Amino acid sequence: KRNRGIGSRIKFEQSSKNVEYLMWFYSYLSTRGYCNINKPKLKKRIRKNGEIYFHYSINTYTFSSFNWIHDMFYKQIDGKFVKIIPNNIEQYLNPLVLAIWFMDDGSKLGKGAKIATNCFTYNELSQLCEILKTKFNLTVTIHSGGKNKGYTLYISSQSMPTFSKIVKPYILPTLYYKLGDY
Repeated sequence: KRNRGIGSRIKFEQSSKNVEYLMWFYSYLSTRGYCNINKPKLKKRIRKNGEIYFHYSINTYTFSSFNWIHDMFYKQIDGKFVKIIPNNIEQYLNPLVLAIWFMDDGSKLGKGAKIATNCFTYNELSQLCEILKTKFNLTVTIHSGGKNKGYTLYISSQSMPTFSKIVKPYILPTLYYKLGDY
């Protein structure tokens, strides 16, 4: 949500390695009037450790009609907005959403795959695992993201054929590597 406005905007950022994905997202948004028609440009950022990071980012326009998304995915705690998994997430999950989520935050891990979910609580992720099992017949477990790094979701190797069948029609070919052998 914008600090001094009545609307919300969405920011998408990807490293330069994922330029095709970001440009696909840019095209999806710009052709629908959600963001500027000018293509994103490569930007450079120097991280705290001195590492140079190249990335692209997209900001949508600010719309009051986006407020419901912000209100659904964030709650205010001690004056700060904290990202949450909404209780009604199931009604918004479909194959395209899973594919975008995986292209954005997923990666191959052994014979399975993981999705970075580091900012969510264990209880939220437990509910999400149940939803993914019920709605898509996926066996997903919660793994530690490391000390003080939250949790990630692990899609079991047994569920990878099912997961791949669900999302692959929507995944950009340059990101098929994230699905491993599936």
